[in-house]
Amino acid sequence: MLSLKSFHRSSSILMPQVLALSAVVLSGTVAAQTSNGIIHGQVTDVTGAIVPGAEIVVRSPAVGGTFKATSDQAGNYRLGDLPEAGNYSVEVVASGFQKFVRGNLLVRAGLDIAVDVPLTLGSEQQVVEVTGDTPLIDTQNAEQSVNLSGELLRSVPITGRHDWSDSLQLTPGIVSASSDAQGGQTYFLRGSENENHVTLYDGMDIGSFQQNWPSNGISISNESLGDVQIVTGGNDATSPAAMGMVINLASPAGSDQFHGSLFYLAGPSALNGNNVPGGASASTAVEQPDFAVGGPIKRQRAWFFASGRYINRNDSISQTSTQTGYLTSLAPGFQNFSNQSRGFVFLGDVTFQLSDKHRLIGLVQYDSRKQDANYQWYAANIAHSQYGGGAYGARLVSQWNPRLTTRFLVSYNNKGSNSSLSAIGGVGSQPEVDVYQSYALSSGTYIGQGSTLVTLNNLSSVGTNPASKPTFSGDVDYVIPSKWGEHLLQAGFYVIPHELSKATTYYANNGSVVLQNAVLNNPNDPSQGYRIFSQQSVAATSLLTNYISAKDAAWYIQDRWRPFSRLSITGGLRPDWISASDRIAKQTIQHSWNWAPRVAGAFVLTHDQRHVIRASWTKITDITNASYLGANAVGGTNTAATTTTYFNPNGSVLNTVTTPATSAAASGRSFDPNRHQGFVREWLVGYRGQLPKEVTVDVSYIHREYRDRPAAYDTNQIYNTTAGGTVWGGLVNPALNNTYLITNNKWNWLVADGVEFTVSRQTKALQVFSTYTYSPDHIAGTWQPNDPASFIEPQKFANNNGIGSVRGYVTNSYTGDTRDRMWQRHESRTGVTYKAPWNIRLGTLLTAQSGSAGGPVVTTLTALGTPYAGQYGPATLRISGRTVTNPLATTYRFRYDDRGTGQIYCPWLLQWNLSAGREFHITDRQSIQADLNLYNVTNNGAGQQFVNGYNIASSTFGQLQNVQQPRSAQISARYRF
Repeated sequence: MLSLKSFHRSSSILMPQVLALSAVVLSGTVAAQTSNGIIHGQVTDVTGAIVPGAEIVVRSPAVGGTFKATSDQAGNYRLGDLPEAGNYSVEVVASGFQKFVRGNLLVRAGLDIAVDVPLTLGSEQQVVEVTGDTPLIDTQNAEQSVNLSGELLRSVPITGRHDWSDSLQLTPGIVSASSDAQGGQTYFLRGSENENHVTLYDGMDIGSFQQNWPSNGISISNESLGDVQIVTGGNDATSPAAMGMVINLASPAGSDQFHGSLFYLAGPSALNGNNVPGGASASTAVEQPDFAVGGPIKRQRAWFFASGRYINRNDSISQTSTQTGYLTSLAPGFQNFSNQSRGFVFLGDVTFQLSDKHRLIGLVQYDSRKQDANYQWYAANIAHSQYGGGAYGARLVSQWNPRLTTRFLVSYNNKGSNSSLSAIGGVGSQPEVDVYQSYALSSGTYIGQGSTLVTLNNLSSVGTNPASKPTFSGDVDYVIPSKWGEHLLQAGFYVIPHELSKATTYYANNGSVVLQNAVLNNPNDPSQGYRIFSQQSVAATSLLTNYISAKDAAWYIQDRWRPFSRLSITGGLRPDWISASDRIAKQTIQHSWNWAPRVAGAFVLTHDQRHVIRASWTKITDITNASYLGANAVGGTNTAATTTTYFNPNGSVLNTVTTPATSAAASGRSFDPNRHQGFVREWLVGYRGQLPKEVTVDVSYIHREYRDRPAAYDTNQIYNTTAGGTVWGGLVNPALNNTYLITNNKWNWLVADGVEFTVSRQTKALQVFSTYTYSPDHIAGTWQPNDPASFIEPQKFANNNGIGSVRGYVTNSYTGDTRDRMWQRHESRTGVTYKAPWNIRLGTLLTAQSGSAGGPVVTTLTALGTPYAGQYGPATLRISGRTVTNPLATTYRFRYDDRGTGQIYCPWLLQWNLSAGREFHITDRQSIQADLNLYNVTNNGAGQQFVNGYNIASSTFGQLQNVQQPRSAQISARYRF
């Protein structure tokens, strides 16, 4: 046997987590709506002459079966839908040539790698083994993406949950933040919201139509992951609609050898520190067993993989010393408690090699857990939730000939929240009491200022929201060689025919008095108690509030053209036909084509295919989401009539305001017939390179505009223009307070710019991954119609800090959305793993993330020494026998010259995690691994958001909450076989 050392031999047997770090900066593409990889190349002889008809066989010991292709008339071959695994080999046989073998190849989810084959004249019995650095960068595509292996997520101390979504914590361009109720993390991409992402498992859409929050709605054990690819920019036309991340999870494939693991994680409360003096830390106590097993059903023909996890976790609720003081003073006998999470997670898949040309994959994923969701100011365990559901799918992959490949997939998931009232413990029997430090008179009513200090009794209402989503997709790849360069033509469809989300609200106290707002008797001494300044009753005990159905029927066409070997040009188009209905009102609420063209190019700078520049322009349609489509932010289709009574300090009644019920016949909403999905307009340019010794580098600039976001503006108010300015004149329809037009926001849009740097290196002993993102932002355009701020302070629109959410639906900028955690200027993460002697493994992760802005600063006329003087009309009017408030009589004003000036910021989030472990080998295939993980070693205590209250001037303005998790430790043991 001959050995041709045409490349420098890469490290021999690499630690599994190294395989992940080696490819974290690589751009790739979603391989025709699947999560698997691609190997392509050209077969030539040593003179460069084309060799057609060569037989190519690709295999890995970690994957069952083999994959075969034949080089075409141009010498090209392509093998797609390869399951993620290491140690792939490419074997090539052609008459008159020696057998070619290239090993040690790493196939990643969505990654398209080039393996060209130079054949040497001779006998087929002679073998030429070619070794070299594993190809780590995609030279064909312009997408911005990251690949992380499941083994990395099982080995590096990222978060204490050891969940699949830990991968998002390492993704360049991602802003992560602790959830302030459910625990865990929320993830934002360059301004996109937590629900703008799509999550695929082996090509199957497992995101909920009700809410696409990846880390909360989908719970998957790390043992269930082979590889994760996260596409964050430059999405090609094969990607499903989503203006956030496109997340591709690849399950481990079964093989002809049985393999698996047993894992146990323990993080007792005694191993948690305290980083909130006088308050309560967001510590976690966890016991979590996992299992995974895979192997043959019939060798060379059928394989299986299955895994499971039992979740048993208690998440303490972060409370500052100030919040704890209010709770102990206003809730006698208050004791700290935890949000509990309990549930079981299962995944199973089977693969059948039907023939050399056809492979069938089936998958079942199920998770259902109960999760308390109490906030920092809740005095008792009153918020219970249930998340998850099942996901089921099948995929058929066929490679008919060297040029033609097809895929078909069918899947269904019923992931939602609170499947029944009994699942969340029912509804309360008392009114919810919310206590404020102060209140103010505005628009003729009393409004609590700042954040709620304490919530007592129970919630005023709870809700159920089951949901479902079936998906059908198919695509075809066809390669056309020509003298002007090879074309890879791709076409396909992606149909979600019947998405459903059904929300029912149940009111406390049988609707009698559901909510009381209270104020401290002495703002400086909560022990003196509180008094009620308003109370609300509801004319219902329960109500079907939203029932939304939708369909998304998309098709795409795309051409990946290689006019010559170093240049790839991609042009594609993805139209989505989205139709949505309100099933209560029996009303079409959206009916639109959403056209999304994309164009991109990649140019290989060097002959060794190790340096690539790329650019893309894309228009990306947002994912369908029930809360966006149904305009839940401005009330559901059905809302119960409410009566709110306001009390003066002496107990007398100031006034009573009745808000009429809405219904299918009088919903208080109308829909723009031209309404359509919001979208992102994106430019991306970048460079990626593979340097010697497995160093990879990626530098990119990305510009994003969030266009045509959901919008609502009130068309029921009468605004009269006078010589002195605009004056409120009453209601167009006296039977309703508000009538909202649901449309697209053409008036303003959010803009994100970002520069990203990522570098990684792997050697046999040391691996390093580091990323940094700088991302300024601003809002462009002008005011939305009928926003009170547009009449009162039209010159103060400008904002370049804390610019709000892509969710839209803001109708009053003074008290509107100040959710700004997705806008942060700096994010940096560095991970290191080291394989020390005696099988000792060390790891560390350092995170540095700038704090989010507090949003536009608002004050009151009283604070400015200028009480409301009726310049915009009377504070209230009696209309049709009831009191109606004037939106322009608000006493709030922006404090500075524009909305960006003067904003305050949360502190930087700094966290240093460490891990140490050792692996003990029992046999060649069995080992035991023990690890100790330390989180937040320095016990930093950064507050990650400001208390609620929309920056309204009060004593709670500027106070922080949701302090990062304290120093903690976990121990784990894993048995592999």
